[in-house]
Amino acid sequence: MFRTVSYWSKLLLVFLLASSVFWSCEEAPQDIKPPNILWLVLEDMSPQFIGAYGNPAANTPVIDSLIEEGVKFEAAFSTGTVCSPSRYAIITGTRTNEYGTGHHRSNIPIPDSIKPFPAYLKEMGYHTSNNAKRDYNTSARRRITQESWVETSYEAGWWNRQDGQPFFSVFNFDNCHQSRTFTNPYDNYKARILNKIPPDEVVSPADIVIPDFYKDTMGLRVELSRTYNALKKTDMEVDSILNLLRKDQLIDSTIIFLYSDHGGGALNTKSKGGALGHQVPMAVVFPPAYAHLNPYKKQSIAIDRPITFEDLAPTVLTLADTIVPEYMTGESFLGQEVSERSIVYCSSDRCGEANDLTRSVSDGRYFYTRVFMPNQMPMAWNKYFDYSKSRQLARQYSDEGALNDIQKSLFEPRPREMLYDLKKDTWQTNNLADLPEHQEKIDELRSALDKQLIEAKDVHFIPEFTLDSISKNGTPFDYKESADYNFQEIYEMAKLAGGGSEVIPQQMKGLESQNPVVRYWAAIGLNAQESAKLISEARDISPSLSDDYPPVSIEIAYLMYNHFDNLEAKEVLQKYLKSDNEFLSVQVAQRIVYLPSRKAEPFLSDVKTLKQQQIPGNLSESLDIFMYIQEGEDLYYAQHW
Repeated sequence: MFRTVSYWSKLLLVFLLASSVFWSCEEAPQDIKPPNILWLVLEDMSPQFIGAYGNPAANTPVIDSLIEEGVKFEAAFSTGTVCSPSRYAIITGTRTNEYGTGHHRSNIPIPDSIKPFPAYLKEMGYHTSNNAKRDYNTSARRRITQESWVETSYEAGWWNRQDGQPFFSVFNFDNCHQSRTFTNPYDNYKARILNKIPPDEVVSPADIVIPDFYKDTMGLRVELSRTYNALKKTDMEVDSILNLLRKDQLIDSTIIFLYSDHGGGALNTKSKGGALGHQVPMAVVFPPAYAHLNPYKKQSIAIDRPITFEDLAPTVLTLADTIVPEYMTGESFLGQEVSERSIVYCSSDRCGEANDLTRSVSDGRYFYTRVFMPNQMPMAWNKYFDYSKSRQLARQYSDEGALNDIQKSLFEPRPREMLYDLKKDTWQTNNLADLPEHQEKIDELRSALDKQLIEAKDVHFIPEFTLDSISKNGTPFDYKESADYNFQEIYEMAKLAGGGSEVIPQQMKGLESQNPVVRYWAAIGLNAQESAKLISEARDISPSLSDDYPPVSIEIAYLMYNHFDNLEAKEVLQKYLKSDNEFLSVQVAQRIVYLPSRKAEPFLSDVKTLKQQQIPGNLSESLDIFMYIQEGEDLYYAQHW
């Protein structure tokens, strides 16, 4: 049931198994106490915005000094691209796509056997404290919280432990969260961030580094400078925590982790399934007493070994010299011996009301992403994001035709495959997927991704409508392990999305499958086709309007109404928009926001009626977007600030 990680038994294996590949480190001192472990968790921050990762405009001296003092990881990736799925992977050491916990703020059950890793630290006598996020993205969040923490609040910290008790303390720094850097009104940012920084420490909009996918205007510079100054404010807060650690004379007995919960809140980063959404800064600082747990030859070094958040749990348990449960899929990247690792996997699913599904793999140098909903553009409508001035300016520039090809790509369908060189392409704008000289690498990573998804039987290829039904009587994890889930068949159809006109016959045939989820992915793929004319020439798809699996009926109805003005299809969309099932109504709402005004007009009355009712958040926000597009209604979002 467990993987044993005793230092001494592993050390013996090193000598006995000469053929095994390990990185060696210093010999452990005798009678050393378990280390204290401190996590400093930034929020919504890409390494591209930090000085130690090469940004000359950043004003992050404390964070930079930690990174430069410790082991700096250049190829660290969040499991998800938004906070709650990332936090699930961190606390359990398991992958979201195996347990159904990838959709942001979902309520999916997990097996009772999945315990949070701090529970094992508590059992061995650690004081565990969490300050203070508990967004674990599962119906088991209350259990996870109770099992994990001796205390969890905005007052929690190592200072409440018993004398001499080892501690594991987490601090989340929310002043670099998207709400401050991107979403909330500028006046709110000014009060929370800008006015709290000494005037001579403020980063000027004129001095910042503008990503290639930003149009370089003063309006966008002012907005993006929020990221730099929010990070400066966070740098000051990190300094305060470290000063408390020094004051309590604990700096020499504490291993310090610094990382972010996923990529930054800027355009084309957070919630996006490419490398910018997943790549995070990460560094670990070892005091001399625990140098034997650092497997790398020197402290100040950039490590290209790829790691993901599923590795954090086994790593901490290894450092604490306790057991690592078999259900944890990650590998320890610290400790006395660390095995070589060449490949890691990442996944991104629904964020807010905007559905998506991307899967990625990286060898540390190259980052490959497979897009399964390619007609979902990077700048998909999403209320919490579109409330921001940055998004509104970008949309304005797009409407004015003022963007170059890189900037315009945020408003266009995505390619089916993306391959980026993380060493040479800072902002991941040069897609190498179609270049002949990179075909060997893309074949390698594509095969690795296929193998992993098939072995995992990725449960998020099931529509959320059905995941919810499954969760009423069991867990998606147990369901995917049953004979009822034919993942291979589903995956083969899903991979066709974005494949061009030559795959239309296969997608048409998929509409006749006995498996409803195969039919769903056939419909998704047909909607992603550039030429509706070719679809209509291939076969009349109107019988699928009455498919007994509603997600299929909705997708076909959208296709037929959007491209062919089919009135029966419009009626199908209106019926499911008013459905009592929130997942079906959101699916329709997320489609009709992309209709041209003439075709959207028949839905105005239904939308206005629904907005007067008590409706779930994702539906409410989709309808708000619809009204914003059609009638210019305000996207007021006071609850977030």
